[in-house]
Amino acid sequence: MENYDRSNLKYFFICLMTLLTILPLQAQDILKDLVLALTFDEGAGQTVKDKSGKGNDAKIDGKIDWIDGKIGGGFQFDGKTWVIAPHIPFNERDFTVQFWVKSGLISDQEVIFSQHEKNSKNLSLHLRLYNTGKVRLGYYGNDLDSENGLVEKNKWHNLTFWVDDSKKSRRIYVDGEKVAEGVSDGGYMGAQGETIIGGWDRVDKGLGKAYQVYMGAVDEVRVWSRALEENEILESMKTEMPVNAKGKVTTLWSRIKKGGHIF
Repeated sequence: MENYDRSNLKYFFICLMTLLTILPLQAQDILKDLVLALTFDEGAGQTVKDKSGKGNDAKIDGKIDWIDGKIGGGFQFDGKTWVIAPHIPFNERDFTVQFWVKSGLISDQEVIFSQHEKNSKNLSLHLRLYNTGKVRLGYYGNDLDSENGLVEKNKWHNLTFWVDDSKKSRRIYVDGEKVAEGVSDGGYMGAQGETIIGGWDRVDKGLGKAYQVYMGAVDEVRVWSRALEENEILESMKTEMPVNAKGKVTTLWSRIKKGGHIF
């Protein structure tokens, strides 16, 4: 019996050391080329800290409404509030944008994430949700749409927008599943504009007011300056960002629940 217990204990420590080795490597893969990571875990104040280590802290413009998110804290948008990060270069390069949303699907078109140089083809990046449950990755006049019914009302969904600029290829993922793919009519060219969460520019230069604003919850906004592999998209969905303000690993553990899944 004593030998049996020792054997079990040895097996336990082997498994533990294997996990301690594998999990940090997975976390480091996800951290590669990460340029924005807003966890919304602050719970107070007017600043959302960028955990990527790139210094792209965001400011809240409007009503402050911290909530429980999908992972830790989150933020509720009322259609009159924006979270504004500095300009992040998306033009003529690969990128991936990922975030969690929970929307009431109130308005016909709601822009969740955007970067706006001007209303001209390929100069206004917008990641949009329709009240039909359809999702769009758009450059203004050059858009990729999913089918309707993919996003359900008042339910958390993970949205990922993937761009391989060299091939002019774009993809949309909902909850880790590829739901749209296509070759674009030219790449995104915009070289100016703030990085905005909550709408399509704060004030439209033509209308003189904001429009297509977002009303709903957002959590875990992440941006990479590369096109992620599909396994990385899934891994990021399941994993809390293990980084501090300097962008270094602060813990060997990802907070993984229910057999490796947060959801």
